[in-house]
Amino acid sequence: MIELKNISRQRMLDAFEFNNPDKIPVVYHPSTAGLYVHGKKLLDLFNEYPPDNPITFGTIPSPPAGTIDSNGRYHEFKIDEWGTEWEYLIYGIWGHPKKYPFKNWDEAVDYQFPSLPAIDSAVLAEQQKEYLVFSGWISIFEKLHALRPLDELLMDILTEEPALLKFIDRLAEYWLEEIHRMLDAGVDVIMFGDDWGTQNNHIIAPELFQSIFKPHYKRLMEPIHKAGKKVFFHICGFLGSTFDDLIDLNIDGIWPQINLFESNPAYIEKCREHKVVMYIHPDRQYLIPNGSPKEIDTAIKRYAEKYHTLGGGGIFYIEIENDAPFENIKALIESVHKWR
Repeated sequence: MIELKNISRQRMLDAFEFNNPDKIPVVYHPSTAGLYVHGKKLLDLFNEYPPDNPITFGTIPSPPAGTIDSNGRYHEFKIDEWGTEWEYLIYGIWGHPKKYPFKNWDEAVDYQFPSLPAIDSAVLAEQQKEYLVFSGWISIFEKLHALRPLDELLMDILTEEPALLKFIDRLAEYWLEEIHRMLDAGVDVIMFGDDWGTQNNHIIAPELFQSIFKPHYKRLMEPIHKAGKKVFFHICGFLGSTFDDLIDLNIDGIWPQINLFESNPAYIEKCREHKVVMYIHPDRQYLIPNGSPKEIDTAIKRYAEKYHTLGGGGIFYIEIENDAPFENIKALIESVHKWR
């Protein structure tokens, strides 16, 4: 018999194993933009329908002093720990890089990576009494185009620029150290995040993905699997052969762009075959900001019925940004908890 105190953790484990969880798990992301726009009513809604991840909603964020102009428009520049300066135009929505920490990959030979974040093992152990703990954001491609312009990066990948390849080796070593720190602390699921697709095609040739990037992912994921922990991969856009590469890497979870993923039934079948759980992240391009509450309820019911039938393999993921009317947000959260 499952003890009440760890029911969320067991629910997650059952979803990963396709072991008929009592409910489809649900995860909330604490989006600054959504809480800022919708305020206390969103905070109260989150707290009325608690999720299966260790998150507390108690405050409403607000822009720093001096970042709102006389017309009420938000504008801010921030330099991150990697040395990239970002310009932000919507509070709580990620900005665009404006200045980079080095001028080219040759110059990056002396670049110093930021210090690895501290992990509070005591807090993690306390969370694990009730929850399956996800942590990290291991990124190769997205980190590269946060450090140099995307068009330059793509050309250097195409030409297999030696200085870039050496930097990728260094970056992988950095992430490997971070992974071992998370494993030593006892993290259950380690998150990877690299978007490899446009709406309708690969960003780079599959052969380049397989020759340059896949070996690094394999090396980074091997100690996670060896420790009996799980790998979860966020990838938006067209999947194509990249999906097969990720399956070949033995990922345990995938967070795709749901409409593109669901349009190919073979993806769902392959996830079931290989026990790969999926974040059910309802469409934020049309459905959540522009659909009706009825459309939202219909979609959530359809997703829930599919994953109930599969006996697991799905985790609802809820992230509220600044572009959805509150009635749609309310419909989304209530529908998830009604049908899950």
